[in-house]
Amino acid sequence: EFRAVTGAVITDRDLSVLERCNRSNVTALEEIVGVDKDGNDLPESDRNTEFELRDAGRLWSDHVLEGVRAYILCFLYIVGTVTSGYPLVSGIARGAGLNSDQWFYLTRFLDSLIYFWLPQICIFVLRLIQRRNLRHRMVARTVVVADCPWVAQAGEAFLSKIFACSYSIAGIGVLSGNPADHLVHRHTHRVVRGSLLVCGRPDGRLDALTSLEATVCLSVNQASSIQSLGGTCESITIGHNPFKLPLSHRAIFLESHRPQFLCECVLDEIDAEEAKKREGLRKSLTSSKSGSRRSLLASSGRGKSMRKSIFGSRKRGRPSEGDLNISRSQSSAALLGSYINLQNEAKKTNAKSDTTELEEVVNDMIKERRNYDKTRELFDEIDVDGSGFLDEDEFVQVYVKMYPEMKKDDILKVFHEADVDGSGELDFEEFVQVAQMPQVDILDKVQAKNRDKRGLSQVEPSAERYFGEDLRKNAPLNATAFTLSKGQSFSQELYESRIASLQRFVAMTVMFHQMGSRVERFFSTLSCGLLGYRFDRTHSIMRIATTASPVSGADVRERLRMLELTTKVKRSVEVISFSWQRYKRQKQVHPS
Repeated sequence: EFRAVTGAVITDRDLSVLERCNRSNVTALEEIVGVDKDGNDLPESDRNTEFELRDAGRLWSDHVLEGVRAYILCFLYIVGTVTSGYPLVSGIARGAGLNSDQWFYLTRFLDSLIYFWLPQICIFVLRLIQRRNLRHRMVARTVVVADCPWVAQAGEAFLSKIFACSYSIAGIGVLSGNPADHLVHRHTHRVVRGSLLVCGRPDGRLDALTSLEATVCLSVNQASSIQSLGGTCESITIGHNPFKLPLSHRAIFLESHRPQFLCECVLDEIDAEEAKKREGLRKSLTSSKSGSRRSLLASSGRGKSMRKSIFGSRKRGRPSEGDLNISRSQSSAALLGSYINLQNEAKKTNAKSDTTELEEVVNDMIKERRNYDKTRELFDEIDVDGSGFLDEDEFVQVYVKMYPEMKKDDILKVFHEADVDGSGELDFEEFVQVAQMPQVDILDKVQAKNRDKRGLSQVEPSAERYFGEDLRKNAPLNATAFTLSKGQSFSQELYESRIASLQRFVAMTVMFHQMGSRVERFFSTLSCGLLGYRFDRTHSIMRIATTASPVSGADVRERLRMLELTTKVKRSVEVISFSWQRYKRQKQVHPS
């Protein structure tokens, strides 16, 4: 009832999937941060993701500290050469015995050029030692955080706060954007050599998120393709799909720790079937070649040793069982193409072969309108008393005609789910919603519900080997697996918005924390604590508000009152309209 009032479309199956993902989320977060829920360090074998994130943070801290280290090297060079009186070129020339006036002025000129270009020379030396790109610009770094809005904004706030007290020589600029929306328009024109981009990628292995990941990858590729003097931004992607973008500098993959969704199983089954066919073809070719070679060896009279060596080498080259495993590392474009092909095949199965795409759209519209009219006629036929409402008996009577294979108890479950206001009757609009309900939703309605006294669902985590296993078992024979997987789109979106995005955000914070803490320790160690600062502090003396601004309760009550009044007026208009139409029909039948 609460879901119907709020307009939510979430089902108990969605909640069950979300609860399973939520519980497995704890293990995933432990691997990301390297600490279990009790605060104990995980074994090193379970901390690969954390180590990779911290390594990326150390790399970016080298970018930030580049100017400071170059400044120190310049200071040491100037102090050493001026104090000793022997600049580099002059000292080499004097040691070589070149003491004439001509060499004196030439060496002094070269030393002056070294002093002028000394910061750039020191930076080049540092990059050679650290094996970083030599063509990055020698300016303060700008970090762009790209992900869904809440992750991008929270990541921007976290990173900017870490560097709030950092010295200006080791400061950074922090920007954020949504790679599926405005990242390209707002930030790619600012991309310069040395810009740092971290982008979260949705899990495109799920059909509801494939198009979104393709858009995100396109944004990253566009930013990474902007080059100057052969250099571009340094981009790092974080996500669950184990496929590295060719133009990205690094890709960090997060373990999912969740069962597969039905769409992933469908692709795995297709890939396994194709692999089986390829293996069968390979075996047939191998056997035919082996037979021809045996006959050739027998006719030529060669010895058994040669046959053993030939067949032995072929045996060593045979793929193992592990080589036949299906790799799930696919680009979002490849996944999108696979799902589009499956969707087109499903459409061809249900459509006539000689119809065009336009004709299919028109036919669907006509069919939808006819179904609506037939539903109206069926409703009026069952509504014997003309009240405009159907009770349980009338609903069971009409639903048996529509779905003769369903049991009466299951039909009553559907009736009570459709009875939003709990009046014990269904009006026409409620009946239309039920009559046009897809098979996936009908199967969900007839499942057992576990609710408390307030009507709230008490959902247990899914125990399926893969999400959609029970749905696939109980589905009608004419329902394909890919069609059923479309009913999991909302579950996949819930997983992305509440689980996967959270894991990407935590991964970014681990990377940013390593980046900020290394810069903090550098100044503290260099100055023996005199120039140290705490990166968990800010210059502000104001308390940071973590709650939203309070909203007047009177305003909320007024809105609720107006909403209730509007609902009553709409219901009254519907009743009056229905009564008027019924009166007109009776007038036409019995004119007097």
